[in-house]
Amino acid sequence: MNPAQSSSLLHLVLALVLAVALLASQGCASSGNPKVADFNPSTQVEYGKTTKQEIQAMLGEPNGKSFGMNGREIWIYTYARAQAKPATFIPLVGLFAGGMDTSGKNLTFAFDENGVLQKQGSGEVQVQGGSGITR
Repeated sequence: MNPAQSSSLLHLVLALVLAVALLASQGCASSGNPKVADFNPSTQVEYGKTTKQEIQAMLGEPNGKSFGMNGREIWIYTYARAQAKPATFIPLVGLFAGGMDTSGKNLTFAFDENGVLQKQGSGEVQVQGGSGITR
């Protein structure tokens, strides 16, 4: 192989590596409020004391609002993140080892008629998913 061919091959390999790295870095998505991911209600809110305004200052606008049967206002915050496994972007290998890891968290706050926190709930989920012919 002459130097010109070697240089062209090197450029092709570098371009392919860059393309795979770019695709892998773009293999994630998120939805909802990212502040929810790191929020710890057990240390950041207090029943009978924390107000709607304080919750809103910490987390922003809720993703959803509703009213319970007892008339309490309920705020719901959610966050979900999906990350493609790097193997997904490798030709042929992605058929066997590809997939996506997904995680999510929700926070629910119930307030009395004065806007003071009465109840709080939270939940988390993590899912490892595969794709291709092995799943």
